[in-house]
Amino acid sequence: MLALRLLSVSVVSAALLLASSGNVLAQAKYPSKTVEVVVPYAPGGGTDNLMRMITGIMDENKWAPVPMNVNNRAGGSGAVGFSYLINKKGDSHVVAGATPMIVSGKIEGRLPGNHRDSMTILMIVAIDELMLSVRNESPFKTIDDFVNAARARPGMLTVGGTATYSEDHIFTHLFEQAAKIKVKYVPFNSGGEVTAALMGGHIDAGVMNPNEIVAQIEAKKATNLAVAARKRMTDAADVPTFAEKGYEFYWEQMRGVVGPADMAPEAVAWWQDALRKVTANKKWQELYIKRNLLTPTAWVGEEANKYLDGLIGKYESALGALGALKK
Repeated sequence: MLALRLLSVSVVSAALLLASSGNVLAQAKYPSKTVEVVVPYAPGGGTDNLMRMITGIMDENKWAPVPMNVNNRAGGSGAVGFSYLINKKGDSHVVAGATPMIVSGKIEGRLPGNHRDSMTILMIVAIDELMLSVRNESPFKTIDDFVNAARARPGMLTVGGTATYSEDHIFTHLFEQAAKIKVKYVPFNSGGEVTAALMGGHIDAGVMNPNEIVAQIEAKKATNLAVAARKRMTDAADVPTFAEKGYEFYWEQMRGVVGPADMAPEAVAWWQDALRKVTANKKWQELYIKRNLLTPTAWVGEEANKYLDGLIGKYESALGALGALKK
């Protein structure tokens, strides 16, 4: 009888242990609640388009067991949204769309950290080219038309871009240096706002990622004058590079997804698996990558971090020339 009682106690103890282990595993399951997807810029721009495409594909395929709540936290040229992310250290249920601001923000003194010390790089999903675009009513039909007018009227032509001391601002500065011109740079909160200002005739030209202007190009309401790439884009072979026109400079923009520092390993693994599925999806490849003239990537871990490390010197040089380095 005693042996039977001891056996019963052992069985109960084992059951309790298994139940406890099950609870631990259940607690470790990711995601376990709504994920906040931060867009550090206003709606309608490149980062907003990126994250809504990613979450849209995930939703359509039912790859996420919880809601993905896209939240635009614009302000400070991306500093508001990225600072919010950094302050969520250890919270695995917050991610953000990433731009090179995750590198340049610390250099400028706008962010308290960068990709290495304050964030978790989940994946760099694409490289985006930068172009100068005009509406079709513009008197500038070629990049040479624009340059000649800028030389004739120094500081009078307006070029719109997203944020101050951003990729668009640096692009404009490098263009000025290469073409020996002076223009007036006008910052907006997102690429969507730049597009609206351009099409409304409020600025002479806009610094554009292809995805921000593609609808107007397809509707034959806008024209891309030149691209800051090393070679013409395969799916826009009619758009010359600045360099081939004698204005030699290059500038590109990475696009990715990041989380705060100290994300749980299971959360990192879940997001990387989800993003691999997204980037292999036909809709992503045709309606996002091909349509928006992007170069696809799927960089994670140290490969992604080393790419971002390689941007530090470029941003220090460009931002130093603009007088934007932290004193």
